[in-house]
Formats: sequence, C-alpha cells, structure tokens
Amino acid sequence: MKLLLEDLEMDAQLQRTVTAVSSGSADLGEALATAARVRPGDYDGWYSEWAVLAEKTTQRAGDSLQGGHQLSAARAFLRATEYWRQAIFFIRHDLQDGRLLHGWRAHRAAFRAALPHLPWMATVAEIPFGGGRMTAYLLRPESRDARRPTILVPPGFDSTAEGGYASTGYMALPRGYNVLLWEGPGQGGMLYEHGIPMRPDFESVVAPVIDWLLEQPGIDPRSLVLIGRSYAGYLAPRAASAESRLAALVCDPGQVEFVSRIVPAMFDQDAWARVLAADPAMEAALHRRLEDPRKREWYGARMATLGAKTLGEFLRMQPEYTVQDRVQGIRCPTLVTEGEGDFASQSQWLYDLLSCEKRYHRFTESEGAGGHCCGLGATLWESVTFDWIEQVLRSPVSDANSKSLGPFRHEPS
Repeated sequence: MKLLLEDLEMDAQLQRTVTAVSSGSADLGEALATAARVRPGDYDGWYSEWAVLAEKTTQRAGDSLQGGHQLSAARAFLRATEYWRQAIFFIRHDLQDGRLLHGWRAHRAAFRAALPHLPWMATVAEIPFGGGRMTAYLLRPESRDARRPTILVPPGFDSTAEGGYASTGYMALPRGYNVLLWEGPGQGGMLYEHGIPMRPDFESVVAPVIDWLLEQPGIDPRSLVLIGRSYAGYLAPRAASAESRLAALVCDPGQVEFVSRIVPAMFDQDAWARVLAADPAMEAALHRRLEDPRKREWYGARMATLGAKTLGEFLRMQPEYTVQDRVQGIRCPTLVTEGEGDFASQSQWLYDLLSCEKRYHRFTESEGAGGHCCGLGATLWESVTFDWIEQVLRSPVSDANSKSLGPFRHEPS
C-alpha cells in the first residue's frame, strides 16, 4: 500500500516513520513534507533532507530545555532520534561513509538526551560480546525495584537499539512492563563503531544479555518475553530454540531462513550451484549487478551487515541463517503474526514447524495492517500482541514451586 511517494522503497521507509508518530517519535507533517522534497532514487538527497530536519529538531529540543519545557524537549529529542535513523537508511552499504557514523552517533545522542525527560527509569549499559560492546537500555516504569515482567526487543536487519523504542518499546512501558532494548553483532554500534558483523547463532548473543538482565533490580526471572520484529523474526526464534529462560516469544513476521526466498527469484538450480562453488564467471556476473545504484545499496547494506566482501560471499552465507532444524527447541508459548503481503514473511511455515503452545494471527490489508511488520497498523498489532502476552503471563507456571501472583506471572520485591 503506497502512502505518498512514487519510489516504493522510499515510501516504505516513510511509512516506518509515520508509524513512529504513535510513540511520539515523529510528527506527521514534518515527515511527509521532508520525504516529498526528495527525488525518487536520490539517496544522497534523502540523507540531506532528513539530516537537516533532524538537526533542526535537535535545536528545537535544546531551546525547549532552556525554557524549562521538559516534555517538549523529550518529544523533540525522540523525533530527532527517528529522523537520524531515517537519514542514514539508504547509505548503509559503505561503512566508511562519514555521514553514516555521524548520523548514527547523532541518532544515539538524541535518544540518550531524551531519556532523562521521559517518565521511565533508564539504565544504559554496554554488554561485552565478541570483542565489542552491545549497547543496552533497560527502561522501567516507576520504581526500578518492583519486580515486573520484561519485554526484550532486539533490532532487525537495519535498525538499532535506540530504534526499538519507537517500534515496540513504547507499547510495553505504559502497560507496566520493563523493556530491554539492545543491539547485537551487525546492528547499530556493534557494526558502525566496532565493525562486528551479524552472525547466524543469535542464541549465543541472547544468553549474555539475559545473564546481564537478571543481575538488575526489578526483574522477574520467570516473566521474560522476547519480541522479534522484521529480521528479528528470524533472530528471536533462533535464540529461543536454545534459551529456556523465556516465558514467551513473539515473531512479526515469523522467518525460518533466507535461501528459499531469495534464490528462486535470482537463479535456477545450475546457477545456484555455480554461486555455491564460487565460479569465477558467476562471481563477475554478480559483481556487475552492483553497478546499479539501487542494487548496490540494497545488497550492499546487507553485505556490510554480514561482513561479506562480495555479493557471492553474501549469498553463500545464507544457508547458515536458518532455524528450520532448531524449531523443536522452542518450548515457550509463541505468537506468530503476519501482515498480509509482507515480503519477508514465512509466518505460516514457522508456525507449522512449532510444537510448543502457539498462536497465529494474520492481519489484512483491508483492516489497514498489511505489509511488512503489519505496515501502518501498529495499534492493531499492539493490541493483539500484548493481549496475548498478558494472557500467557497470567497462566499458572508449570513449576510446582512457582505460583501465579496478580495480573502477571511475577513476584513482588
């Protein structure tokens, strides 16, 4: 469903910013006016327009702070956070591009500037992993010592820990949940600052995150919920397949692997065999695909995320990114959602593979929630998802030594 722009990739990204309005992280008029000034396919212009808006919005935040208007400042900082995320979206293929690191650092700084003025207790941490540090934000309503369920929100393929607030975090906090936002290899600062690419075994990433989380005050260890949206719809079930400390899992959309989605559209069986064999003629043909600016950015951003030097190397990495043979390890109740027409969805496939307690919910275009991550239907997705989570956490715990207390499955401090 097109919102405004003739360039469908740009329009899809504009829709992400429009959905951020619900979290206070965007202004509809600002977003539409900014996007409308960019020519189709002009990625440099896209960066420039959104960067100018982000800088102006940061200045507005500072002016509000000087005037003692903390709520206005917080909202402006959140908008700047989203606008910087949007600015760098189409320049991620080149990790040496100075605009990328500048934009990401400004994105992070704007979010951190907002935190003291939001109604949440915030802990900012750096969790060591793989030679780098995973940025983490633990946000808690009211007292940090009261034990509450915690929603864990990793980014997808192209987002950041800070971006998780506008995609999911803001939904959970008013409902009384703690929220943990963090970024692993190939995401945000792990990639842009430390140069650490993504890895398929996301279970190894989540384990130390939960270890750190359980050392913090106010965490109910039996009420941890992992929500994976966009590419985290693969990362989250991969983690849950080896993680027994989760009370529930949400995948939006569910994803099993990448090969079956990308290969049939690009290669016949013989050509794919030549890709796997790194045939020199095929490698040269793949390299020529990157001469097109759109393909250079689309594939290049994904190559950079995985640490691949060539398109062929990127494609040969894909068979490792699978949860198909690990799904039976998922034991916690799982919700799999899908927006009609979501290009990344393998929700039905994942749901069919699951043997745990499970639920499937498909959102439709006719109700306004079609497309990737249910498109513009953020409120619809929120209500279905968090109603289900609350129902799961109310259920009696199977452990005979545990008991259900109050509306959630947690113990008071």
